[in-house]
Amino acid sequence: MNGDLWAAVADLSAAVTDLEVVSRFERDDVGPLAERAAARARELGLVELELRATLVQADLERKRGNVAVAGRRAKDVLRWAAENEARHLQARAHFLLAGAFQELGDLSLALEHAVRSAELLGDDARVEFRIDHQARLADCLGLNGDIAARDRYDHVLALAEDLGDVDRQVLVLNNRAYCETLCGAYDEALVWITRLQAISELHDVPLRVGRLDTLGRVLMELGRLDEAEAAMLPGLHPEVLDASLDGDGGADFLLTLAELRRRHGRLGPAQEVLDECVRRCDRHGLTSIRVRARREEAELYAAAGRYREAFEAFKVYSDELVELQSAERDTRALALQAMYETTEARQQSLRYRELSLRDPLTGLYNRRFVDDQLPRVLAEQPSADGLVTVALLDLDHFKRINDERSHETGDQVLRTVADLLQEVGAPGAGSFAARLGGEEFLLVLVGMGPAEAARHLDDVRTALSAHPWSPVTGDLPVTVSIGAASTDGLITPTPSDMLARADARLYTAKRQGRDRVVSELC
Repeated sequence: MNGDLWAAVADLSAAVTDLEVVSRFERDDVGPLAERAAARARELGLVELELRATLVQADLERKRGNVAVAGRRAKDVLRWAAENEARHLQARAHFLLAGAFQELGDLSLALEHAVRSAELLGDDARVEFRIDHQARLADCLGLNGDIAARDRYDHVLALAEDLGDVDRQVLVLNNRAYCETLCGAYDEALVWITRLQAISELHDVPLRVGRLDTLGRVLMELGRLDEAEAAMLPGLHPEVLDASLDGDGGADFLLTLAELRRRHGRLGPAQEVLDECVRRCDRHGLTSIRVRARREEAELYAAAGRYREAFEAFKVYSDELVELQSAERDTRALALQAMYETTEARQQSLRYRELSLRDPLTGLYNRRFVDDQLPRVLAEQPSADGLVTVALLDLDHFKRINDERSHETGDQVLRTVADLLQEVGAPGAGSFAARLGGEEFLLVLVGMGPAEAARHLDDVRTALSAHPWSPVTGDLPVTVSIGAASTDGLITPTPSDMLARADARLYTAKRQGRDRVVSELC
């Protein structure tokens, strides 16, 4: 290879690496530059460089919503990289696939790819790559509810700070705060969103609407409504709102602001931003956000005392939610089918699906399984033998265990509770136990009448409280409050109605002193 060709290859390799580094962030020139780099690598016969540029293009497809296309390209690249022992290329393909499966809601499979992407990335890789791969692993852990995400976030944030990379610091802080909100750890989320604000002000980096949305949500859930609205107001500026990089035209941000204003009692301003949210949903075809906006419409009507309209709006919301969940399942299935083209992959797909339906901490089914299975269970209960009871279980004063013992102790309690629920909680064909998140669990009991179900749930309550907890929690007891709803007397029960009735009775159990079961019979 002559000197000129060596120089051309070196320049192209540096250019592709730079594209990989900046592709994590939205830049208009990345796509055309990646396309030209791939074409030039192809001319020079540099397959690995061509495929690295191809992955940059594939990740852009993922961000535009073409997840199946992106995933299929990444799998093709991964196959070549594995056969040719191209370690960096394997790491980048796994990195993209982790993002693709996140988009599809397949968090267990996303986590598998994120782990591999971090393992395969060499210690000599550029620090930006190490930050990105470890951050995606932290995101996958956080979205799975695994507290190990916190240590990962600490690590990548330190790397970004040492590098002086403000964009990556902002990304990591926002994602950590978002994951903490999903777990209901709003005080913890506040720590990180406050640091995000400080960095934004220090470096004069304006926060995009997605990050303002996270900030507003955290402050709102902490009851700091005035601060939340003040923090979100910059997002209403047309140049900021219309520049949303989440593909939603700012509609999600507007929905959060509408909820905030409604909670604050400012119903008129809440209606204004909700109307604009709906307009943007209609304009951009945002079905998922539009369904959530239906629920907010019902809440606004109720807050204004317009209860009939609230009831009608909530019925529409429930119907559209069921349709949306069905459509999303079909979309995910089609995307997964498009990504898995080999016989081997098809054979593994059932195992991956089972993993994606399990909570990683407890091994119980997760909310995704509930969303898939509960509508089927309710639709198959035409006879007395098919009566269904839906019970929500919430551990009493669980925060004390985390605060006074440790989060590790709390995790041990959650795993033990899960073991007990699997052992005694859901007997009979079709019955199941699930963890909904935090310290909240679900039991679905099939084939029990209301009285039998109430007795069984009280047996579950007793089994949990009677377990020898002292070696784990010391003098702190572990008890559970349970709210239950039965399909007895209902013609067409819906998941949203059953869960809402169970939740209302759970609230009653808490209000009456905890460590009790509240159902139709009590």
